[in-house]
Amino acid sequence: MRIDIITLFPEMCEAVLSESIIGRARKSGAVEIVCHQLRDFAFDKHRRVDDAPYGGGMGMLMMAEPVALCYEAICEELREKPHFVYMSPKGETLTQKKVKSLASD
Repeated sequence: MRIDIITLFPEMCEAVLSESIIGRARKSGAVEIVCHQLRDFAFDKHRRVDDAPYGGGMGMLMMAEPVALCYEAICEELREKPHFVYMSPKGETLTQKKVKSLASD
């Protein structure tokens, strides 16, 4: 099984995912986890991926284009479209039942 993670902090993810049960699973080859730096797919010289908030309010939003370009690069590398899970506060709650369903796909 391969899991690709698109993040602004791939080094931090690698450090955490190299330990404990997940680290042992990676070393044994049971799972492959690849962390992608989202800033590598940004357009400007500062490699910004934040967008202006929609409708005002606090916080920043991620630009859609770098996420889409990274996903397309992953698809090209794999030569297929993988199952895509986008974590969002407005999304469906990730339950054990949903995890089992995703694992069986």
